[in-house]
Amino acid sequence: MAIYEVQGPKGVIYEVDAPSKEDAASALKRALEGGRWWEEAPIAEGSNAPDRWWEEAPIADDDLSIQQMLDLIEGSAASEKGLESEQPSQDDLSIQEMLDMIDGAEPQTNLVEQSMSGVNEGIAGILGAPVDIMTGAINYGSRGVNSLFGTDIQPIIDPVGGSGTFEELLAPTISDVQPQNTAQRYGRRIGQEVGAMSVPGGAMLRNAKTPLALGAMETASAVGSGVAGQTSQEIAPGNATADTVASLAGGLSPVAASRALRPSPRAPSVEMLKAEADAAYDEVRNSGATLSPASADALAGRISGTLGERAATRKLNPRAAIAADALSKDLRNAPPTIAEVDQVRQWVGKNVAGSNEAGERAIGVQMKNAIDSHLDTLSPSDVSGTNRAHEVVSTLQGAREKAHRVHKSQLFEAEDTGAIAKGLRRAATTGTGGNEINAIRQNVRRVLENPKLRRGFSESELKAMREIADGTPTQNALRLLGRLAPTSGGLPLGGFAGAAAGAGATGNPLLLAPSVVGQGAKMLGERSTRKAISGLGELIRNGKPLPKKAASDLENNLIAALVAQQMASPAERGNEATNAVVRALLGR
Repeated sequence: MAIYEVQGPKGVIYEVDAPSKEDAASALKRALEGGRWWEEAPIAEGSNAPDRWWEEAPIADDDLSIQQMLDLIEGSAASEKGLESEQPSQDDLSIQEMLDMIDGAEPQTNLVEQSMSGVNEGIAGILGAPVDIMTGAINYGSRGVNSLFGTDIQPIIDPVGGSGTFEELLAPTISDVQPQNTAQRYGRRIGQEVGAMSVPGGAMLRNAKTPLALGAMETASAVGSGVAGQTSQEIAPGNATADTVASLAGGLSPVAASRALRPSPRAPSVEMLKAEADAAYDEVRNSGATLSPASADALAGRISGTLGERAATRKLNPRAAIAADALSKDLRNAPPTIAEVDQVRQWVGKNVAGSNEAGERAIGVQMKNAIDSHLDTLSPSDVSGTNRAHEVVSTLQGAREKAHRVHKSQLFEAEDTGAIAKGLRRAATTGTGGNEINAIRQNVRRVLENPKLRRGFSESELKAMREIADGTPTQNALRLLGRLAPTSGGLPLGGFAGAAAGAGATGNPLLLAPSVVGQGAKMLGERSTRKAISGLGELIRNGKPLPKKAASDLENNLIAALVAQQMASPAERGNEATNAVVRALLGR
């Protein structure tokens, strides 16, 4: 047995005879029964009282806590006197249990316990969400009835089948101890979101095409929701609105990341279009399909009609007249294959439309247009020699449409002869390249203003050209500021040199501000114009506006699971777990 000295309140020294420090603490615990200290009372002279005795006294505000007392306990070899404790029995509380019962001492917990408690709270919340939401709606209606008619309909509290019911079932797995530090608070909140996501997320996984990818995204979403929601509570404790907004934002972060990493829709390249068009033409050629006699006769009439009704036209344009008569005769005598019709078109373009004589050149262009029009309006009834007329006509139209896209794209994007390349080359010849935007706009405007060049472009393509040629308000403002850039010409370059000299002499870097701002505006303006040109090229090569990047099936499934999770995810904890929807219905 050892004697432990304890300095109690008001400086009184107590001695406890016990086999260990823990047993001494057990004796002190019994001394605290009823919330009172046992204080040494003075011994009256001449009394028969024992050496020391005890009387009950209230605890003062400045009394030491049990933990402070225990910290003062020391082993001592003092003489045997004072209070002797009883031997601790098996029913005595341990030192930790004693501390748990004393006001001011916090029970111990850990991150794993808090996280798993959160998971089970989330599961209880999502399972009870339907009943909680319905109860919230009923209570909300009851409040309205009470306000209108002065009734006193009491709200439904803790309905059967709600989250409270499931929390009671899962009570053994949910700690009553609240998180004691930041890590535990985050752990419990993340656990709540993971648990709430597990039920709807699991349902989504059953029919998912890529369950592993969806499961990973659901986990990331739950963690993001928990981290963001708890962060909002650390910054603004008790703010349910901030919690809900932050949780949704955090939960959607994997969707945003997935969408950002997923490439946007792209138009096919010119090389791809050429390859597809050639393959389609080969398919039509191999089909052996020919024009029907009626269709061939109609095409012959269109070619002859390009010479008009005046006999003088034939005399003034003999080459065109000879070509028209020969082609018409061939078409009527032996209906050609569709591939041969396309060869005729190329022959006309080289030998008639390519003539040096303006009159014959004009007739040749009309002849090419007549053949194009006939092929563009070809129907299955105009085709013979095959039992797949519908397929042949569809393949032919696809091949011609792709070839037309190639032609339009090269008008702008050809490496050496395209309008953009010509504009950049002309700007570069100025010595500084400062006129890039203006040169590009001029070349695009030439296409717009030339009826021949603009033929075949869709309205959306022409609109994109106008926006490039005219410029947007932002582009025009950047272009104006860009005139201050040192790379815009000799005058601004000289101004920059003078400003640099002045800045060096005075130590004032603000003198360079106009040149710096001008150079930045010039770079932004050129980048914007190039982006618009790139968009025009994509539009032409795709044949129609590119679709917007839409959410994938994986992302849609995650969003659906997240919405269900947020409906049950509690943002405030007490005796009742209240989800965001129910809080809204109750006006909290």
